[in-house]
Amino acid sequence: MLMIRVLAVSDIHGYGHLLERLLEHAGYDACKDRLFLLGDYVNKGPDSLGTLSLVRKLTQAGALAIQGNNERKWLRSASLPAHDGSDGIGGYGEFLSNLPLWAEYEPFLFVHAGLRPGVPMIDQTAEDLTEIRELFHASSPEAGRIVVFGHTSTFRFGLSPERVWLGNGKIGIDTGAGHGYFVSLVDLTNGIQWYISVKQPHIIEETLLSQ
Repeated sequence: MLMIRVLAVSDIHGYGHLLERLLEHAGYDACKDRLFLLGDYVNKGPDSLGTLSLVRKLTQAGALAIQGNNERKWLRSASLPAHDGSDGIGGYGEFLSNLPLWAEYEPFLFVHAGLRPGVPMIDQTAEDLTEIRELFHASSPEAGRIVVFGHTSTFRFGLSPERVWLGNGKIGIDTGAGHGYFVSLVDLTNGIQWYISVKQPHIIEETLLSQ
């Protein structure tokens, strides 16, 4: 029996077509792999609605997607009526509002931005989970859990922008698509990262997380 791979991607920012290429390259199989999408599917890139269409299709096939701060911005905008009578965000309001704020697959806890230290999950606010930065980054590790997150592009940790950030009980996987850098797909089971530049010629690179 083949081992289930746990895969994760975050901060796609309208580059869904590049995520599709990464999934194909990695041999993603929705029947065998567990895929977690960590938010910020929209804004900054070329095709927010197309990316949401892909995310919805992936979740319908078994992937799990959570909200990012940019999805929450879209949901707030949906409170303003659109001229065509729709929800103002391409008909994705119900889909986005039903996305959870975090997910767990032991030993991993998946969240868009991070956790407020010392606060139980039930008491974490949406703002904590989708917007927190330094307070979480500098915190002690969660006992028995590895927190996988996006939101803060890894170049902000002083890394080359394609690098995944490996902290103490934390893995940061936002490699800066929203800043003109890379979309990354991470295989947490085997410690492999595939990444693709948002700029031409869109070459897929592969590296080990330990490098």
